[in-house]
Amino acid sequence: MNKALLALTILLLLTACEEKPFYVANIGNAGSLDGPYSMGSISVADVLGGGGGFGYGAVNGYPGASADIGRMGVPKHIEGYWAKKYPEGGFQYYYRISANIDSELAEKKIRTLRNYYKSFKGKTGSMQVVVERERVRIFYTLYCSPSYDDCTPKDNSDLNHWVEKAPGSVRNVVVLFDGKGEMSSTPFPDSPYED
Repeated sequence: MNKALLALTILLLLTACEEKPFYVANIGNAGSLDGPYSMGSISVADVLGGGGGFGYGAVNGYPGASADIGRMGVPKHIEGYWAKKYPEGGFQYYYRISANIDSELAEKKIRTLRNYYKSFKGKTGSMQVVVERERVRIFYTLYCSPSYDDCTPKDNSDLNHWVEKAPGSVRNVVVLFDGKGEMSSTPFPDSPYED
């Protein structure tokens, strides 16, 4: 076999082994870890050219509000606005973010969780946008619940220690994004909170 044909054969074999982009979630959650917020307009774009909206309005607690987000792939960008509410009403602080997500790392974490369990077969998960003041995180979970499901991990299924417990929960998540937005005591221009 000549060198050119050998190189072409190797290239074709490597291309056939590449994993194609895939849908990872059809449920979205928007929540908070430190009291009530308004999630005015938050969106997450994915590597497949789509994404999901997480602007669910008033939220409090984790995992917070839930909605069908259609079919969402691995996230690559987050953008949006949220506001911290006073207990008696009105808004205390305003936040915004526009940030890229390391989609290659996010995909590795998602694949790790999807191959984590010995017996649990759930493959369609939930993308969760969780705020705490200016901090915003994106979690991914398959909703394996130890009360109802066998959530025993496979041996050596998480060598990078990416799988962790969700805040105040027994369910497992992987953190796909952990960043800080900007904070203001007045609404940002062009935000849903601007008068």
